[in-house]
Amino acid sequence: MIPTRIYLSKKSWDRLQYLQTKTRLTPNVIARISISLALKDIRTASINVSKPEQTHIINRDVLFGAHEKTFEALIRQFCKEQRIEADIQDIIRSLIDSGLHKIGHIKSILDIKPLFNA
Repeated sequence: MIPTRIYLSKKSWDRLQYLQTKTRLTPNVIARISISLALKDIRTASINVSKPEQTHIINRDVLFGAHEKTFEALIRQFCKEQRIEADIQDIIRSLIDSGLHKIGHIKSILDIKPLFNA
């Protein structure tokens, strides 16, 4: 289900790198956190199907690591519950973008923990 390469917008990649400087977490870990937060908050589920003009490619193995099957199951469940039938690239990109919006205010790694306490 998850393609070998994920195409992120340049804007999303830049935000991941900016958050890396603030938290010292790698972009792939920040992207996983972003996806998790987006999956947690189903009230704002929307998929952006527009393709970015400038993209950054991240390999599936780097993005998900050993947790690929877990994320695949969570994304499948999300799509089924939300009745979403879109391209998986668009779904993953939208989940990352949505989650990045939720963590855009963090200034250190300590600011991440409260996001998962609700």
